[in-house]
Amino acid sequence: MTFIDYIRYVIHISIKEANEWDRTRTLMSYILNTQVEKKNQKKPKEIIPLWTDKYMVLQKKPVKLPTKEEKEEILKKIGK
Repeated sequence: MTFIDYIRYVIHISIKEANEWDRTRTLMSYILNTQVEKKNQKKPKEIIPLWTDKYMVLQKKPVKLPTKEEKEEILKKIGK
């Protein structure tokens, strides 16, 4: 096993464990939210924060497309 294979294995195990914890906190939120009033209900991310929450937010970052003016400016800079 090479070092890169080992790193991939460690990442795989970490993500697998985080998914199991995500399942657990979802069940915890179901149980909690059925027992409390609407104003006291919590989302799973509020019960147990995980490192994957931050990772997923970074992955879903919206892409900003350039406007027509910015496109024209870029084309002028490269000489077309």
